[in-house]
Formats: sequence, structure tokens, C-alpha cells
Amino acid sequence: MKTIKLLATAIVVTLGIGTAKAQSSSDLEFGIKAGVNFSTLKTGLNAVSDKSGKIGFNAGIFARTGSTLFFQPELNYVTFSDKYRFNSGAYEAKFRQINLPLLVGYKLLNTADFNVRLAAGPDLSYNLKKPIAPGGFKYQDFTAGGLVDAGVDVGNLTFDARYSLGLSKFNKQLGQKANIFSLGVGFKFQ
Repeated sequence: MKTIKLLATAIVVTLGIGTAKAQSSSDLEFGIKAGVNFSTLKTGLNAVSDKSGKIGFNAGIFARTGSTLFFQPELNYVTFSDKYRFNSGAYEAKFRQINLPLLVGYKLLNTADFNVRLAAGPDLSYNLKKPIAPGGFKYQDFTAGGLVDAGVDVGNLTFDARYSLGLSKFNKQLGQKANIFSLGVGFKFQ
């Protein structure tokens, strides 16, 4: 329940700042992006062992409004997977998601053709495809996390490194949370 309240507060603050920036600024950019994901499913259970994340990918669209302080909502298709052992069985959890990060950021260096930026915000995910969990356990349809992003824009190209920390559990019985590190490149239309 604490996670849901924290996430709801973060979403309201993020949307409020984004709306205020959109109304006070005519700077609006749209873009496309793609990248690779490196994932781990964290768990607190000793019965889950030999965890090894695998490489996945992401692709999506984004909008960015604001100058130095900006709001950046995104809509992404994300894949990631993880192999693990539970009791005596081996499992591979493969996920396909629609992902909605809502980022508020600040450009540390902001020129016409180059900027360095930091951003953070809630990261909401809906599972399109869920793996079969061991022992009749169930993976959740919806999960939430927190995301931090560091990026550089060179002309119309964008380069990002980000980390998504799972705040809600993918699998409540196994206590699994997804933590994903991503590297990406994009192109923005101004």
C-alpha cells in the first residue's frame, strides 16, 4: 500500500510539473528511441537461486516540453528476461511490456545543438506477455517502479543511460521485482 501511495504522489507531482511547463513554454519536441536492456529479477527468497538476467530491447516514442526544466512522457515496447532456479526446477521468465515513464528533468548544459540532462520519475508497466511461474504462482499484469535517466542530446540525436528500480512485485509469492539498466539512442523532431 505504501508503494501505491508513493507512486500516486509521484505521478500527480510529475503531471503537475509537466502541465505547468507545457503551458508556459512553446518548446515541444517529439522523438523515437530504441535501445538494449540488461535485467535482473530481485527476490528475497533463499529458494530462488542461479539468477542470470538476459539482454532485451526497447523501442518507443517520446515527447519533451520545456527548456532547462522539462517534462518527458514516453510510450515504449520493452522486452526482458531472467533465468533462475526455484526448488529443483529451472525457469526462464520472458516479459513483453508496454511501458510508460513520466519523467521530469533538468538540463545541466543547454545549448542549441548540445545538452546534458538528468531526469527521474515513475515508470509504469503493463505486461502483454507473462511467463508461466513455478508452482502455480502468478506474475502480475501491472507493475510500477522509479526511473532515473542521464542523457546527452547532440543535434537531433539523443543518447540515454537509465536505471529502472522495481517498486512493486512482479510475482508476490516469489517476491520478485524487476530492475532494468538500459542504454538507448533516439532521434528528436523539433
